[in-house]
Amino acid sequence: MTSWTVAPDHRSLLADGRRRFLLADTVWAAFTSPTDAEWLDHLELRRRQGFNALLISVLPIVHDRSEAERTPFAVSPAGVDFDGGDPDYWSHAVWVLEQAQARGFTPVLVLLWNNFVPGTWGSRLTPDHVLTEEQTVDYVRHAVRTFAPFSPVFAISGDDDLNDDTALERYSLAASVVREEAPDALITWHDTPTARMPASIADGALIDVHGLQSGHNEAWDTLPADLTRYYRGLGVERPIVNLEPCYEGLGRFAGRERHRRDDVRRASWTGVVAGASAGLGYGAHGVWSWHRRGAAFTAEDVHGTPFPFSVAAGFEGALDAAFVRRVVEEEDLFGLVEDPDLLVAEPSGAVAGRVGDAVVVYAPEPFALTLRVDAAVTVTAYDLDHGRRDAVRTTPVEGGLRIEQPEFLGDALYIVRPAG
Repeated sequence: MTSWTVAPDHRSLLADGRRRFLLADTVWAAFTSPTDAEWLDHLELRRRQGFNALLISVLPIVHDRSEAERTPFAVSPAGVDFDGGDPDYWSHAVWVLEQAQARGFTPVLVLLWNNFVPGTWGSRLTPDHVLTEEQTVDYVRHAVRTFAPFSPVFAISGDDDLNDDTALERYSLAASVVREEAPDALITWHDTPTARMPASIADGALIDVHGLQSGHNEAWDTLPADLTRYYRGLGVERPIVNLEPCYEGLGRFAGRERHRRDDVRRASWTGVVAGASAGLGYGAHGVWSWHRRGAAFTAEDVHGTPFPFSVAAGFEGALDAAFVRRVVEEEDLFGLVEDPDLLVAEPSGAVAGRVGDAVVVYAPEPFALTLRVDAAVTVTAYDLDHGRRDAVRTTPVEGGLRIEQPEFLGDALYIVRPAG
């Protein structure tokens, strides 16, 4: 099994002692919905594509889900009963992770989706699912003991605003249980796009990796950099992963649009170059909830009808996400930090960063760019729409270098290194 740790630079991750990019496919409903054959087929697909991690919610996301086959609990007027659900839920979840581990995947397990925590927006939607403090400790302890053999990354929160003291106390209690039961496991938290983790937690001992959600709505294209800047500005340096950029195929703006692969690619690369370069989550609308054709979906008015999981699994944005991992690892771009002063002002939303002696620029639109760098450099260009290298033309200018307009109609990545 793969063991993930924080690298000495505190900006990247090590897998069995070697720097690696954590690339996670979002399958929140893996424990509740796929048949055994479906799960094995999906693992083989994502393994071949280059994914090495899986985002899974241990408990069902009760307000935002497709129809599911299994549940670990029953709900009554008295609350959640963990002895009243599917008796095979936990043993089946172990089987799910055994198959994933055998194919080289690390699970990133969300322990407490916000529905189960007091003081959260999700708890107000499903108040009968809120756990007591005693239930929380018992459940988290059981989950960690059950899944620790798979060397997971534990995500404490799920889709939370991180702005309620009661909720933060409950999440912190859960994180303390994880530290007690699995002291070597990495801990992250999963939040909403509007959340800003308080410094008291972000700089404390109950988190190892910042897991951001830049999300799916109006600011989907700018939040990857904005959130990364916030967490880079905190007192303790930590690796940053955008666990949830916009999902491919997800509906937005009251049904007027859907996110396509170029949106996902822009959100992904913007975050990476801005400094969220330790890893990335990818989601396809229909895979994350394991949606079946004709099934009910509780958040259709928000996200639009999901595509059948077998269709969504074939969306080409997964290949773009895998290409992010490939380029970061092959070009050794771990530990990128944004440096906006590198770019002469331009309106297209380009992002520039540094790592070592390299300058990296993500250009979402095919325009010329001017960089404040020494002209004696080599420039590698990637046509990201096609996942390949392309030719590049440069012109020395006063105070820097002009990268001329590319001859392809898509986004580009430029890697600038000293000549020789």
